[in-house]
Amino acid sequence: MICECRTDARSLVVLAPGLDRYPELTEFASGDDWVVHPGLGGVRVEVGTGSRWSGIAQVAAFLRTELDFARFGELRAAWARRGVALEEQLVTLLHAGRLADMVPADSSPLPAMLAEGRIESWFQPIFRAGALELWGYECLMRGRGEDGAIVSPGTLLEWAQQEQLTFMLDRQVRELHLRRAGAAGLPADCHVLINFLPTSIYRPEFCLRTTVRAAAHAGLQPSNIIFEVVETERVDPTQLRTLLAYYREKGFKVALDDVGSGYSGLAMMADLSPDLIKIDRELVSRAPGSAFHRDVCASLVKLAQDNGKLALAEGVETYDEWRLMTELGADLLQGFLFGRPHPDPAPRALVEPHVMASA
Repeated sequence: MICECRTDARSLVVLAPGLDRYPELTEFASGDDWVVHPGLGGVRVEVGTGSRWSGIAQVAAFLRTELDFARFGELRAAWARRGVALEEQLVTLLHAGRLADMVPADSSPLPAMLAEGRIESWFQPIFRAGALELWGYECLMRGRGEDGAIVSPGTLLEWAQQEQLTFMLDRQVRELHLRRAGAAGLPADCHVLINFLPTSIYRPEFCLRTTVRAAAHAGLQPSNIIFEVVETERVDPTQLRTLLAYYREKGFKVALDDVGSGYSGLAMMADLSPDLIKIDRELVSRAPGSAFHRDVCASLVKLAQDNGKLALAEGVETYDEWRLMTELGADLLQGFLFGRPHPDPAPRALVEPHVMASA
């Protein structure tokens, strides 16, 4: 299909057979200037210039985030059955691409893993420096293959991008982490770090309501939950500030990951003022042998503490790194030296036996 319009602004019709069975869709439509067409069995959304929806793929990703897997599976099956014939019927209205583009490729194991609940939460301990007392856990995503083999987070994210399911994966994992942490019987003062992708959240008051609800149902104190920004692409700072403000409004804390690498530079840190600053593991690993890297770590620790923030040294794997980060004044320590990720978050011991023996 070739469009000769002079603008990229388009109207996209999202067909939902039995629209009344999709209350999330109609609720969002009514609150976001989408037009509901009950007779047609669908909603119309504007995409392109002047809209926050750049195109059909972004709308589809949002729908996958908001509709549970069973209902979205039913909806995408209906789109697939109708296919190009439907597109030809609505060609003058759509001008936005093939409806088939909204159907995941199903060329990886991820859709089945999501549907069958084979995504897991693993937990890596974080300790207060000096006393080596348990401070909390970082929640980490793992997959489980049909053969029982562990699937790494990197592979899961690659599959999610391939299937256009990044948004659904991010939401389900966030809520899974909260449920698992709440059921683990952690100490009352134990903190929980949960990663999230900012680009998976379009409107926080709508997209994050299930996350807020999951935290409440888990019985966790919001002040003990830290949502950690993890992103490999540059994120719109305005959007990110809005997201972090929403989390804080609900009583949660926020963290910025890998300070010292990628986009997480000093300007971003100053702009967002996170409650927790995680010093990148490459800086930590090189600091014992490099005065420059040591000074950078020391400056980050001082910058955090002078502004009432916590500094966490991540990726601590050697005794030299442990001693140096403690000497520099890091508040928190995390790394293989103290404990590897494990599916059981309940503290079996404060630290690994070999660390206790040398403390």
